[in-house]
Amino acid sequence: MLQKIVSLFLLVAFLLAACSPAATPEPTTAAIEAPNATEAPEATEAPSATPEPACTNPVALDLYMVGSGDTPARADVEAELNAYIEPLICANVTFNIVGWGDWFPKAITGIQAGEKMDIFFTADWWQYNELVAQGLLLPLNDDKGPNGNLLALYGQGILENINPAFISGTQVKGVNYAVPTNKELAIPEGFIYNAGFAEEIGFTAADAAKIRTMRDFEPWLEKAKAARPDEYPYLLNSKPGFYPWQSGFAGGVPYDILTMSGIPDANGKFDETIVNVIESEWYKEYVMVIREWQQKGWVHPEAALAGYEADPIQNAGKFLFVVQPLKGNGIKAQELVNSSGNPDLRLAEIEWAPKVVATINTGGSMLAIPALSEHPVEAMKFINLLHTDPKVVNMALFGVEGKHWALEADGRVNIIDNAWYSAHPGAWVWGNTQIQYVTNKEDPNKARLLIEYSNDAYSHPSLGFRFDKTPVQAEITAVEAVLGTYYMPLLYGYIDPATELPKFIDELKAAGIDKVKEEVQRQYDAWKASK
Repeated sequence: MLQKIVSLFLLVAFLLAACSPAATPEPTTAAIEAPNATEAPEATEAPSATPEPACTNPVALDLYMVGSGDTPARADVEAELNAYIEPLICANVTFNIVGWGDWFPKAITGIQAGEKMDIFFTADWWQYNELVAQGLLLPLNDDKGPNGNLLALYGQGILENINPAFISGTQVKGVNYAVPTNKELAIPEGFIYNAGFAEEIGFTAADAAKIRTMRDFEPWLEKAKAARPDEYPYLLNSKPGFYPWQSGFAGGVPYDILTMSGIPDANGKFDETIVNVIESEWYKEYVMVIREWQQKGWVHPEAALAGYEADPIQNAGKFLFVVQPLKGNGIKAQELVNSSGNPDLRLAEIEWAPKVVATINTGGSMLAIPALSEHPVEAMKFINLLHTDPKVVNMALFGVEGKHWALEADGRVNIIDNAWYSAHPGAWVWGNTQIQYVTNKEDPNKARLLIEYSNDAYSHPSLGFRFDKTPVQAEITAVEAVLGTYYMPLLYGYIDPATELPKFIDELKAAGIDKVKEEVQRQYDAWKASK
């Protein structure tokens, strides 16, 4: 079986889940005033861009987005969208939605090979630093660039509407290589649970509030397995539960294995000691728990094998608990229901830790322009429309009005056909959440709540730090090879940590992990001193 295990699989951002802080948090530098209006944007709102002179030869933009994959609904969405934007920016857009599991062999390989790409999804947890280091993304705020300062010249609406913390927080040495989505700044990790299944076994919201460790799940996982013997109640999706470390701290070091605490103490202070997570007591306990759960049949035996996908299992409601990043106010649970296409699915949330704003949050969802794009001006104009024009962003989000969705009297959206909505990741990847509609199953004040959610978050002391892996690239390459042997098998309980974890640690040290750690410490100390 181990020969089939995927050797490298990007670990999606580990973001800490939200609950009230033990002490009054220091105000986050990323806080933003919530808009006064709570109503959805008017469908008839005037376009935010002035039409170009008569467009006789529109350019073709290829937009690459991660998601569930291509859909027959795409052609209709493109036709409707392009009819609207062509007079505005003299361009048409083709959506290339690449499955999560195909992103690296298709999208990343494609941009490295110089394939035609004009707008490209990225994130701090999804190869942003690596793409910048490889010179594959275009600088967007370069006054001396061949097209001038793209952000200043063609992204005025972005700069006017977005919290400045997003712009400064996603810069690499003062340069913006991507435009962040205007959304929530604190995205703590928690758990989603299947409310329908929970009712079957007597698990209530009060029980959910008591879940504070992995062991707390065990009585309920046992009941769930007894109730549905053919299912695996703890759904694994590559994210460890109750992750106490700061995600994305040293971008470029695989799987966040070099980081620091992401949880403040009772006084709101963070321990800034840089640690190797694999050597921590937390990791030792976690892999022991998952090993036990694998042997009891509580987790899927094929979870780390090629071809396994957690989303279809989640959408079908064949699970009890799964790790997910949260957004407060039950928003994430409802978004997952909306995209599932399952009318019977009911989901709820478990929060467990304080809200924290970190570098990875500012760059949690971005659109970049590949360095080899032949149409960077039009690409920036389109990204600007996603941030300023409600009609554009809502077509990108929901599809064609009247075919895929309808606007109800209260200004919310009734999804008629979710073929498009379920193909892409959701609202958090498209432009400006503050001008997006919400569905009729969501709070009409969702846009305001997303922004307000971060207002009482802690600012992590590493906010703004970015690690340059170039000085230790050889060691990181060697470390990656070791991780390919041990990391996923241990994370999914395939091998015995009692015997394999010591080997893992020894081989990481032989590969040079301590030298990498020293370089991370050196750069972090220099960054702190520069502040």
